[in-house]
Amino acid sequence: QMSTKGGAPTTKKGTTGRKTGAKKKKTHVILSEEEQAVRLEEAKNKVEIEAFKMKRSLDTSKLMDALRHASNMIGELRTGSLSPTNYYILYMETFTHLHFLHRQLLEEVEQGEKMSRLYELVQYAGNIVPRLYLLVTVGAVYIESKEAPVNDVLKDLVEMCKGVQHPIRGIFLRNYLSEMTKDKLPDVGSEYHGEGGNIEDCIDFVIHNFIEMNKLWVRMLHLAVSNEEKLRVNDDRDQLRELVGKNLYRLSNLQGVDVDIYIENVLPRIIEQIINCKDKKAQQYLLECIIQSFPDEYHLKTLDIILDTCTKVVSGVDIKTIIVSLMKRLKKFVKGNGNIPAGLNVFDYFFNNFNLLLEERTDVQATDMLQLIVALMKLSFVVEPENLEYFDKLLSFCSDALIKYGERGVDVKGYKVSTQIQKLLNTPVAKYQNILTVMQLENFSTVMNFLNYNTRKRVSMEIVKNACENNTVISTIDQVNQLFNVIEVLICDSEDMDIEDIDIEDFEQEQQFIGSLVHLFKNEDLKELSGMYVVARKQFGQEQDEKLPLRIKYTLPPLIFAALSLANKLHTEEYEDSVAKKVYKFVHETITVLTRHELPFLTINLFLQAALSADTCGFEDIAYEFITQGFMIYENQISDSNDQFKAVKMFVCSISKMTSFDPENYEILTVKTVAHCAKLLPKPDQCRAICKSSHLFWTAKEDYRNGKRVLECLQKGLKIADKSMETELALFVEILNEYLFHYLQGNPEITTVYLNDLIQLINEKLLQKEHDDSVVRHYQNTLKYINYLKDNSDKCNRSLSGVQAN
Repeated sequence: QMSTKGGAPTTKKGTTGRKTGAKKKKTHVILSEEEQAVRLEEAKNKVEIEAFKMKRSLDTSKLMDALRHASNMIGELRTGSLSPTNYYILYMETFTHLHFLHRQLLEEVEQGEKMSRLYELVQYAGNIVPRLYLLVTVGAVYIESKEAPVNDVLKDLVEMCKGVQHPIRGIFLRNYLSEMTKDKLPDVGSEYHGEGGNIEDCIDFVIHNFIEMNKLWVRMLHLAVSNEEKLRVNDDRDQLRELVGKNLYRLSNLQGVDVDIYIENVLPRIIEQIINCKDKKAQQYLLECIIQSFPDEYHLKTLDIILDTCTKVVSGVDIKTIIVSLMKRLKKFVKGNGNIPAGLNVFDYFFNNFNLLLEERTDVQATDMLQLIVALMKLSFVVEPENLEYFDKLLSFCSDALIKYGERGVDVKGYKVSTQIQKLLNTPVAKYQNILTVMQLENFSTVMNFLNYNTRKRVSMEIVKNACENNTVISTIDQVNQLFNVIEVLICDSEDMDIEDIDIEDFEQEQQFIGSLVHLFKNEDLKELSGMYVVARKQFGQEQDEKLPLRIKYTLPPLIFAALSLANKLHTEEYEDSVAKKVYKFVHETITVLTRHELPFLTINLFLQAALSADTCGFEDIAYEFITQGFMIYENQISDSNDQFKAVKMFVCSISKMTSFDPENYEILTVKTVAHCAKLLPKPDQCRAICKSSHLFWTAKEDYRNGKRVLECLQKGLKIADKSMETELALFVEILNEYLFHYLQGNPEITTVYLNDLIQLINEKLLQKEHDDSVVRHYQNTLKYINYLKDNSDKCNRSLSGVQAN
């Protein structure tokens, strides 16, 4: 038997507990999972048997026998062959029965039993582990009996537990001590607070227990010799860490620990233990525990201490995770309407810490540093969202850090680093939803230059999409230049681009987005707006690799349409004609750039749109010039018959809508158009084009109307259709619809005779052979429409009663 009265254990025979002879290193057999399961089951059975005997002895008031059986039950916790998980299962089984013993001892106190006697008695238990578990159990009742000052008992218990130095057994023993005394601490507001102890005693007890548990936890790693043992021990430590961290949670729940006591008496002692243990896993976990356990108000008052500690931990500690966790908590605190103490500059604390980490901690990876910068930027968005100086300062620091990492041999353009830089640059873009605000950050472009080509493109596209989705108004020439300088990678070729890796579909989509930026240019001063368009054309017109599709095919057309809209506004708001004409000159020059790259349909369409715009403003000469340019492109660049047919339809549609030409010039244009229609090689195309050209002679402007010319075009088309060997019925049906249109438009030259003759001709052809169903349906629908108008004469201006639509 051993006695632990008065401090260090001594035997009853007077010998000390020192071992003699050669020191032997203990080794523990590592059991397999199956063997552990068997061992655990055996231990649980013994616990249940001894627990049953203990309860039976308590029922018969045999307290000494009950304590003996309790000691035997606890003896199963002496094992060293179970993993922490299995040991925990055994511990919880034992804990349940010890809790029952605790309640029974309380009843003994009520019946007059002196706990001081039992407290002395259990110290004679034969083995240290059962002895200390019983000592803690009885000690908890001893405190509740108030036979002795709570502080004296707590100090005795926490010191006695040093007797178990096996890491797993010691950690669980101290956890038991913590659980049994958590509601018996002399905290402020507790029944035990006063003469028997105060908040300082609470703190001393919990921190003392924490320090001893942490030492045991750290010691586990030093007991491992082989790599296999180290891996196993690391897993074991992960399973036990919450028991150690629970002490910090217990400290944070003490009512008497206010911010001043925390700063003076709690945090410094915890930090000292963290630094002194020099263990990577312990430092990592315990710093995270501090951040998660204590209130945010406390963290704000101790930012300097926590951040300074992060610079002193051993190499390998994930400093980034600790600091990011702290910043996330503070951000959530501020979002929840928490108040930051006056005069406290949170940004400066973190920013200065980053500088120290960059200079003193070479183990902090570039990706970690970038994640820290992103986290601080997000925190600053919440604390001081309007302070752009902070964000630009972070970007400047990022640039300096990347240079330094580059000097250390880090590939700052590699995938991992580029991904983090991209997140950093996208953060203000997503936050402000206004690219003009982002462009005020002077170092934004500087950091962007550290990215590789593809990542620069992705960031630039985020900027462009953000501008388009939020309809960000760009109102000055300087803003246009700033924007295009930032997204330069999308506008012109880069030295580091790889043509082979470029996806053509993505490339075209990017250029379409770039073109849409022009529609965001707005300014009440139309001359200033004109200057913005000039800057855009200069940016869009830069040289590019010939292997890529033309950027200007996507970027210049929106610019041209925007310029045409501007010209119309200038004319409407009664600016001098010379101002609007300068815009049309700009349009002409811009379209001419496209003509050099063999884009005939696009350029003809743009010239015709420009002509329509000039016609609306009454600029006959300009409109005539635009159409002339369109004809030149048609004649010089379009040779395919199908393309020619599509083009002449564009000319017919555009010219027929114009009203500013004098009759002579209009005649020239119509003759030119009809001539091109007549020159089409395929007869069906020639027929359709000539029929379409009839609209040139019956327009909204009565001066241009010539019913006879309309009839000539339709008659000529009818003759061509009659000679066509293919799809002739379809042509006749289409011609019938043209006749019907002009008849309803009031052309006196088109009479019901022509309609009836054509209907009769089509009916005859239908009887000669079978025709395509779609053509027949088209004809039938036309007849139905005629009959509908006959029945509803108020729906049209001219009677169809003489038409035989059957």
